[in-house]
Amino acid sequence: MGTLKQMIDKMDNSDAQSINEEKNPPIFSLSLGSISSTMTTVSVDEKVKEIEIPKETIETKVTKEEPKEPHIVKTSRIDLRYPIVLLSMFALSALMSNVVCFNFVVLFMPSTLETENANHTYIGYAKSERTLLFSSVAIGALVAVVPVSHATHAYGTRKVFFAAGMLTTVATALIPYGSRISLSCFVALRFIQGMSVAAAMPTVGSVTSNWASLGQHGLFMSTLTTFGQISSIFSMPVAGYLCMTSFGWKSVFYLHALVSGVIFAFWYCVYRNQPSKHPWISHTELGTIHRGKSAADLQKYDSKGKRKEIPYLYIVTTPAVWAVWIGALGDLVAVQYSSPTVSLFQLIHIFSPLYLHEVLGYSVQKTGWTAALPVLFQFFVKIFAGHSSDRIVGVSETTKLRIYNSLALGLSGLFMAALAFVPRGYPTWGIVLLTLSNAMFGFNGGGFNKCATLVSRQYSHFVMANIQVILCLSMLISPILVNSMLRTGALSEWRLVFISHAVLLIVCNVIFCVLTTAKPALWTEPDVPMSNRRNQSFLSVKSVDPKV
Repeated sequence: MGTLKQMIDKMDNSDAQSINEEKNPPIFSLSLGSISSTMTTVSVDEKVKEIEIPKETIETKVTKEEPKEPHIVKTSRIDLRYPIVLLSMFALSALMSNVVCFNFVVLFMPSTLETENANHTYIGYAKSERTLLFSSVAIGALVAVVPVSHATHAYGTRKVFFAAGMLTTVATALIPYGSRISLSCFVALRFIQGMSVAAAMPTVGSVTSNWASLGQHGLFMSTLTTFGQISSIFSMPVAGYLCMTSFGWKSVFYLHALVSGVIFAFWYCVYRNQPSKHPWISHTELGTIHRGKSAADLQKYDSKGKRKEIPYLYIVTTPAVWAVWIGALGDLVAVQYSSPTVSLFQLIHIFSPLYLHEVLGYSVQKTGWTAALPVLFQFFVKIFAGHSSDRIVGVSETTKLRIYNSLALGLSGLFMAALAFVPRGYPTWGIVLLTLSNAMFGFNGGGFNKCATLVSRQYSHFVMANIQVILCLSMLISPILVNSMLRTGALSEWRLVFISHAVLLIVCNVIFCVLTTAKPALWTEPDVPMSNRRNQSFLSVKSVDPKV
């Protein structure tokens, strides 16, 4: 009886202790599971005073209070950031393809007033009408670039870029119908396409800043900025083939709309604004992406839970940022003394089919494939340049920026100048020099484009948006200027166009090399010491120790 009473007293004490633990739960708790009801004997030793219970009848569970983390899987067979960058590249290419395909189809489609016929021979749009249709894209992009930049900062890239993709898909699908209604309707649809294009460069900056590790900015920038090349590689041969078949010019727009709709829907399902919010990312990859980045770079909200404001004034007064924009200026625009500007991007994508067909004498169908050849080479150069700029060791990052930008702008300028003196009747030399000149621009992924994300970090979408502004201005002025310079399409007129590009390319590259740096700007992380004043705003120079 005494033994039984002692057992009951011990069980009462155990119950009292468990009640106290429920009121004041420890950080670590050991819970005993259900004891098998099939046990028939329990032995008690008075000296040891322990209850012996078979181990196989006990289920233990250790709990620890840990901070809640996003939905992150522990393992992953493939690094998620690579599918993300490839999907983004295809989505950007689809966005641009919807615009670029018109540059070839315009050679075959009838004007609004013409009646369609079976043999598909039309007078087409007048030069002034073509200029209006080309420029409407630039105007739409220029009008939308600031709102798109603000929307990207406020709502995130995922929603804004997807909306842009759906907008351009609908507009492209309606072009065959709208172009037959009136010229004004056609211009309005091209304007909508331009509004969608305004989301391109901010998306490039956001994806690189959020998803690339610090050692892969060159690869990401080079890959994402190939959308201009991929769009031409896809659109020009496809448009050339479809226009010569029974499907006709309308099928070009329908196909492009279908492709872009599918790609953007898939991109929206896979992409997330922040890697830490993606359900498929692993701990290891997240650590790789975040390694070396400052807390300010990763934290998008302030202490009050509000999204951090963009330091506009500090950004626009930083010399290194101006190096980026001037480098982009040389890539996109050329100046002949005090004359208006011409976009090299537009020269290649809009006017190279005309140059190949009217000056070098290529047939219509061969023009589509030949016009895609220079940008195909540029695509491979971009990928090589971006990867190699990240992997080269023994040279400072700033020096690599200068070398790669000089290859992009300097060498391209030299080839462009040589192209100006190719006589009529030598199409092979023209294609070789045009291809080399265009291919060299692939090195800009390791030049001013890479500099943009290294300097501006979490605000790279704004810096890239201003590159979009430069592109929009060049798109707006290029058709007007080039058409004014090419009054008859004579070789001497093309020579003036090429030489003006070459001059600006070399000048802008020199300015970039003087102002550039690879260090993050002071306004991206105030606690990080800076090494020179090129990455500081003029407004903050007085507050920074000059010895730093």
